[in-house]
Amino acid sequence: MTPKTHFTRIGTVTALGLAAALSFTACASTSTPGSTGGGTTIGYAGSKLTDPFQIALTKATEGEASKQGVNLLPPTNANSDPAKQVSDIQTTLSKGPKAMIVNPVDAKAIVPAIERANNQKIPVVTVDQSPDSGTVAMIVRADNLAMGRQACEQMGKALGGKGTVLDLQGDLSSTNGRERTTGFTDCMKASFPGITVVSKPTNWEMDKATNATQTLLSSSTVNGIFMASDFFIPGVQKVLQDLNRLQPVGSAGHVTLVGIDGTADALDLIRKGFQDATIAQPLNDYAKYSVQYANEAASGKTFSEGPTDHGSTIAKNSAGQLADSLPSPVVTKDNVDDKTLWANQ
Repeated sequence: MTPKTHFTRIGTVTALGLAAALSFTACASTSTPGSTGGGTTIGYAGSKLTDPFQIALTKATEGEASKQGVNLLPPTNANSDPAKQVSDIQTTLSKGPKAMIVNPVDAKAIVPAIERANNQKIPVVTVDQSPDSGTVAMIVRADNLAMGRQACEQMGKALGGKGTVLDLQGDLSSTNGRERTTGFTDCMKASFPGITVVSKPTNWEMDKATNATQTLLSSSTVNGIFMASDFFIPGVQKVLQDLNRLQPVGSAGHVTLVGIDGTADALDLIRKGFQDATIAQPLNDYAKYSVQYANEAASGKTFSEGPTDHGSTIAKNSAGQLADSLPSPVVTKDNVDDKTLWANQ
């Protein structure tokens, strides 16, 4: 999940630089059928190359394809445009891949492209997001309900079970947005009934998250903020600074901050002692297992519900699609410099 946000200047420059590097790599690869040589040919339809997470995911997927001996076609970049992603997939399907990996821009808009692949008997694996319908071999995504519960546990313990928490929700029309909020609020009700949760919708938009934070903190006592995405940090941080509420963990005026995604901004605030924790997306596992499932599906293998050999469980979602819900690490000051975290790469 990568919300619609505005990035800090440093983050934007970094993202654009990496995007340019990826663009050069893709252009350099177009003279040959694939980017990794021999093996099963697989297509990759990316959602955008304008934020660090998506750039890192694309690079990690290319790395995994090489490692697993898969011939990955040059990744496409939909630039956050659902219609362009559908067109990208149609173009990629014309190149004869044996499977497709898709990181959907929009869960509903992607369905016709998936159905086209279905009609051509080309298996599809989606990453990070479940499509609304269509047949997929596997959905590789984080367990967003568990991420919400993990964030709740970090928040509840930090507050000692008392206080008021602002819940900056994601887009409740998206699976990830709903599940993160549900995991967090259900856990709060069950495990920390002494904490009052004030939920505000953001639709994954930075401005809405910032305005909700400004409004509530200016008029009420708020002890903690749960961010359904750490991509809200620049706006939340500015509000806290303006109100003189950005205080170190453990100090009397500290507002407990817990988020999801594990962005570079989150890790930086944790290192500096201002953010308590984040739940990081398992980006490396997204890349590893999406390539693995696509490669296996290309050879005719099918999958079933049950535990996996990598600490997760495959289950059917409400649309009847199989999803491998991967575990996500809790990041605190103790492990913030872990090199396996995607934002440290």
